Amino acid sequence: MSHSFLFQNKEFSLERYPKTSNRSLLPISNVELLVLKEIEARNEIDHIHIFNDRFGVWNCALNDKNVTTIWNYASQKKAVAQNLKRNGFSMEEKNFKNPLEKLDSVDLALIRIPKSVELFELFLHQIHQYSTKNTEVICGFMTKYFNASLLKVAEQYFEDVSQSLAWKKARLLILKKPKRKTENKRLVNSISWKDSNLQQYFGVFSSGKIDIGTQFLIEHMGIREEDKEVLDLASGNGILAHEVLQMNSETHVTLIDDSILAIESSKLNIEKSSRFVCDNDLSQFSSNQFDLVLSNPPFHFEYENNIEVSIHLFKQVVSCLKPKGRFVLVANKHLNYSTHLKKLFDSVSQLKANDKFEILECKIDS
Repeated sequence: MSHSFLFQNKEFSLERYPKTSNRSLLPISNVELLVLKEIEARNEIDHIHIFNDRFGVWNCALNDKNVTTIWNYASQKKAVAQNLKRNGFSMEEKNFKNPLEKLDSVDLALIRIPKSVELFELFLHQIHQYSTKNTEVICGFMTKYFNASLLKVAEQYFEDVSQSLAWKKARLLILKKPKRKTENKRLVNSISWKDSNLQQYFGVFSSGKIDIGTQFLIEHMGIREEDKEVLDLASGNGILAHEVLQMNSETHVTLIDDSILAIESSKLNIEKSSRFVCDNDLSQFSSNQFDLVLSNPPFHFEYENNIEVSIHLFKQVVSCLKPKGRFVLVANKHLNYSTHLKKLFDSVSQLKANDKFEILECKIDS
């Protein structure tokens, strides 16, 4: 379903990607619109860096400007490309950077503040590295999600931190006068795990610890000698792949995650030859490619809960598993994934369960 908005007397139409049947989940919010209202009269600004433009509202509205988009998710790049095309624009790949890459000098940056305060800091750290004395950062957020930690983070990098009045339940955090000196730190968390020390960049799922659902899966995932080709689906910092290689060093592991920060984190932790893929679907994999697929599938997306993405991935797992292959996943019990999985696989069984989680094993007979 498409949704439209006006900016400078021009109408733009956007759709969500991936598509959703939930009519309450829109590709446009008052956060993006309030930021556009703030900069509408600033014709003197030519180059704009934009962060967390999830569905391309700013990319479309500001297409006549020199825009650099900092992307974190493969699905985000696809959404922006889809909506640029929908509005008659083309996407210049060279204008897309990830949060770890070098930027041109930043005059004006726009941020839709993410749920993760750590990811917000990663954005500000990147901006600060390439700032000038006149750099300005306009950050938008829904008032109900305000967190005082945002101010503390912003004040580490900018002298002038102010807030706007609310407009349709959205507000702005406006940052000016970058500090000349800031703490020189690498925005990476270290996680002690068994005899290892895993690392992950700020903004990657389960900050500073191994998620308890993932720990439960590791305890019971049961790697077999015949599991030669393994896919770590929604791999995060690569902990599942790490454990698979500890159990069977002859296994070849492929890691895939929607987040480029997750993929770059897993490269810090997996020393053996593995394949790393930043994507939100499995269409690039061959049929009958994997003996085993392991996953702690996502259902939280920022402030949204949506299992449709996971269900779509389940359908794709079927095609890339070898005959007799297995799909082993951990899930919150209340999600009732087995109902959906039984429609796709020949057999679905519960390997283990506790009060909160269950581990499901799904098989294809032939």
